[in-house]
Amino acid sequence: MRTMISYDEAVEILRNIPVHTLPSQKVIFTQALNRYLAQDVFASKNVPPFPTSSMDGYAISSADIEILRTKGLAIQATNNAGIEQEFTIQPAHTIRTYTGSRMPNGADTIILREDITETQVQDTMFVRLKDPTQTIKPAQWVRQVGENYTKGQKLLESGTRITPFEIGLLADLNQVFVQVVQKPKVGILSIGDEILEVGEESDRTNALRSVNNHLLNALVETLGGEGILYPKVGDDRDSIRALYRQALRQCDILLTTGGMSVGDFDFTKDIMAQETEMIFKGVRLKPGKPVAYGIYSSGEKQTHVFGLPGYPNSCVATFLLFARKILARLCGTQAGELVLEATLLDEAVRVDSRMEFRACDVEVRDGKLYASFASKKTLQSSMIENLGAHTAFAILQEGGESLPKGAVVPLLVFRDFI
Repeated sequence: MRTMISYDEAVEILRNIPVHTLPSQKVIFTQALNRYLAQDVFASKNVPPFPTSSMDGYAISSADIEILRTKGLAIQATNNAGIEQEFTIQPAHTIRTYTGSRMPNGADTIILREDITETQVQDTMFVRLKDPTQTIKPAQWVRQVGENYTKGQKLLESGTRITPFEIGLLADLNQVFVQVVQKPKVGILSIGDEILEVGEESDRTNALRSVNNHLLNALVETLGGEGILYPKVGDDRDSIRALYRQALRQCDILLTTGGMSVGDFDFTKDIMAQETEMIFKGVRLKPGKPVAYGIYSSGEKQTHVFGLPGYPNSCVATFLLFARKILARLCGTQAGELVLEATLLDEAVRVDSRMEFRACDVEVRDGKLYASFASKKTLQSSMIENLGAHTAFAILQEGGESLPKGAVVPLLVFRDFI
């Protein structure tokens, strides 16, 4: 077991340690939100399958552009979107054509309605350009065959997380079923005599509301896993061990919160060391220094165990920085991170040499990102409200000095990728 390692060392371990991607299953595409594709998805046909108008206007042959400027083109017919009839344009003629309509045979260009004047000569309607000098490019406002995608084109790769946008694409592909990775089962075990469940009442003044287990469960579900909330357990070694062993058998990942420090009743770290192969314990990180990672193996069964700190900010930070990486790998992909640069609106005072992920407010001014710590509480590890809207983590490097107002810092934008 490695102890008190750097953040980069911990990330390297999690990136390279053997992880078995979970088996796949077939689901209806509307039920695949936040799941991860287990197979590539290909287009079964060209879209559009034929040249199509992208605007309301008049379909013409580019060979007749000069006639349109001078004498005008006779309106031959009206071509509504969705009709099966195919039109063939005659020389010196045009066909009214609407958005989504199949282009008439012999026509290759659309002239917008607003650029045209219609006039009637005897029984025939003619169209002319309002501005005879207007530039007209052949093929303008026409979607060509396969412009969206072509038959056989790979549109989604295995490992892609299915968001609402992928749902839309699957609908366009008429892909009723998709093959996705089974949801990782993530056990969540909250430990401590001081914990009160939501809805539970008590006269105790030193109790803490059960925040971490529900927060982690929501994160897990959002990231494509299946959260399993185990009953809260107090500081009793035997009770913790019994639930711990049950979760190891049932889950792909086990998250415990609390009990990882050096207190007399912090039994979780000892049970973790006894029940798993400990990979690392302690990271030079703020918040989240006590975080630990181990692996339980029994035959082919493998469970990845993370001992997370008990304070909500520390719990969230270590989940996003570490446990999320294994969750993604179980789903056959890698956990991406969105890191942007921002200018500090106030000083970042450093009193600790550890690498720090400090909660900050983010705002955009004149197209530039700015970060501020002014609204964040000093005791960041325990303040759940520090993670509210427009929050990111400012990344303060290990061993770095205080940063003045106006300095540029990297930001980990965690709210946008979940």
